[in-house]
Amino acid sequence: MSYENSYIQNKGLFKKIKVISNKRRFRIVELTQQDRLSITQLSSKLNLAYTKCADYVTMLERNNLVQKIKEGKEIKVINKVKLSKNKIEFL
Repeated sequence: MSYENSYIQNKGLFKKIKVISNKRRFRIVELTQQDRLSITQLSSKLNLAYTKCADYVTMLERNNLVQKIKEGKEIKVINKVKLSKNKIEFL
């Protein structure tokens, strides 16, 4: 048995926490709390290249933390995490 597998019981939750532990990915989750934002808008707010921002959004989506939807010609990002001062709720 490997070291990692012997200590982590809830691997899915651990992976979600690991994904949002990056400052910019966490900021994407924060920014999409109230509004549906496009990847273009997110990359501008984060001062991040569009492709890097899109990669981060895809990573968040794979872990069921955000959802991408097409609205017209743009891809909008919908948050699937509820953040409060002392709590994170995965919807």
